[in-house]
Amino acid sequence: MAGSVSSYLVVQLYCTPAQAESVRAAAVGELAKSPELAEARTELAPKAGGDHRMHLDWAEEHPGQAPGDRTYFSLEMLSPVDVPESVLRKVEDEIIEWIDTTFNDEANDIAEVQWASFAEIRQDA
Repeated sequence: MAGSVSSYLVVQLYCTPAQAESVRAAAVGELAKSPELAEARTELAPKAGGDHRMHLDWAEEHPGQAPGDRTYFSLEMLSPVDVPESVLRKVEDEIIEWIDTTFNDEANDIAEVQWASFAEIRQDA
């Protein structure tokens, strides 16, 4: 029996719930631009623990500012089919650029969103 191939892109966020929802909506828009990702689904969920470095980076860049209701989120875009890596990377770049231009353009802005991302194609046995 042949294995199945799937593709996924994950963006980890350290931000407010409203910011996370904005990023999710932008990601859905980016996915819609790529026919190869027509079957992809998007899931946004708080992530316990997260990458503590994101919080430390934010705190260092915003001395004296409370993090408010910031928490870690995992935004997963999952496709049941093999998507060319170049397409995944393009969508990843577009989402990261959207985050940076929307939230991270102002120096020392409290609205800043910390992020990390990765994309992968996996084959199940």
